[in-house]
Amino acid sequence: MYRYDQRPATRFDKLGRAALDAIKAAEYAVLVGRNNCGKSFILKSLTQEIGDGASYLGPARYQNFNLLGYFTPSRDRRTQRYAQFMSQWRQDQQNIDNSPLNLQQAIAELSDSQRDKLREIMRLLLGADIEFLQTVPNNSMSQRYVAPEGHNISYTSSGFRLISTLVTSLLDEDYSTFLIDEPELGISPEAQGLVADFLFDRDHRAKYFGHIKTLVLATHSTIFLDRKRLGNNYVVSKSGDEISVKSVPDQAEFNRIHFFLLGNRFETLYLPSLIVVVEGKTDHAFIQRVLGLRHPQAQFSVINATSDSRIREVIHLAKSLLTDIQRSPYRDRILVVLDSVHGGSLQESLVSMGLPRESIVVWTQNGVEHLYPPRLLDNVFGEGGDLSIEGDLVSRNGRTYSKADLADRITALLTADTIMAPEFEERFMTSVAGRLG
Repeated sequence: MYRYDQRPATRFDKLGRAALDAIKAAEYAVLVGRNNCGKSFILKSLTQEIGDGASYLGPARYQNFNLLGYFTPSRDRRTQRYAQFMSQWRQDQQNIDNSPLNLQQAIAELSDSQRDKLREIMRLLLGADIEFLQTVPNNSMSQRYVAPEGHNISYTSSGFRLISTLVTSLLDEDYSTFLIDEPELGISPEAQGLVADFLFDRDHRAKYFGHIKTLVLATHSTIFLDRKRLGNNYVVSKSGDEISVKSVPDQAEFNRIHFFLLGNRFETLYLPSLIVVVEGKTDHAFIQRVLGLRHPQAQFSVINATSDSRIREVIHLAKSLLTDIQRSPYRDRILVVLDSVHGGSLQESLVSMGLPRESIVVWTQNGVEHLYPPRLLDNVFGEGGDLSIEGDLVSRNGRTYSKADLADRITALLTADTIMAPEFEERFMTSVAGRLG
């Protein structure tokens, strides 16, 4: 138990220590993880280890100003800034995330060529033309101000100023390593995408940020993940005071963290939690009703392909929408349900399209009617006897119903507590629950 004013003895495990060394040598690294898992601590630790060649930009960087400050040259500006950072981090009695960068001063300290780059980048990112105007026209001794689209920057949105801060910090050629905590803060998803694409583009990086050797981001946004080099993404976790950092090893883990950053639910994007593809309308009616009763908080898309031959078309459409099922967060969120009798090459075709084999459920008997809850079948047909299916008719104990009529009767009797047939529960509902987490 710590005293109220005692700083935690936060440390790294062996994996975390090794990951930090790899990050310091990397061109690009992205840290993801839950709140309070240690992402900010890692950025600050790296800043301390790298020294005054590292530029740290914390989350508390919302600023407004009217006029540019005067630039007073300082030979040891970088050393002073690092000393300020270290003093704050070592002595603070609480976690303060102030950034040592002040946008007003930072723009003034840029060289003329760097300010030209700032103007070019803001035009490319946001289509905004920036001028540096004098408060008194035709008086070169008057103070200057930043004027996007002809008016003072103090009247722009906070998002505009936050992007300006981000870009200005990266243009500082005194530094070769940049560590940015939550680059997405205050920026719309569209603008996040523009900024992320810009930073990932090697041509832009070479043209505008050739001085940057290493760029490290800690983020809660899927947009800033490195999709081309999966190993550049790191998952941060914390147990007690010990922090672990692990590089993403493969596409499956990348999909997992992608899904985690979506809040572990696709509903936030108005997308279904799970897509279930079935062969016919009675399968559709029964499965959709059961899923709605058992998982009322989730959203499902149950698709009636109308026949097993059209299931290929449905998965092909999904593949075209997702580009690559194997690399999509939906990789494990698509289930195909087949009768025991189906096209001989269907399963292999689905696997070749990228659908995992474990995402294909094949019933041991032909027809979903065999999977209806036993007690409900007893309620409809009476107890005992074997179910017989001939064409569209289902019979037992001398009673016969069409498949559609039987499906209507069964679904009307379903409740959230209905005991399902063992095969349906074990092979389908268990698979659904595992995918919903």
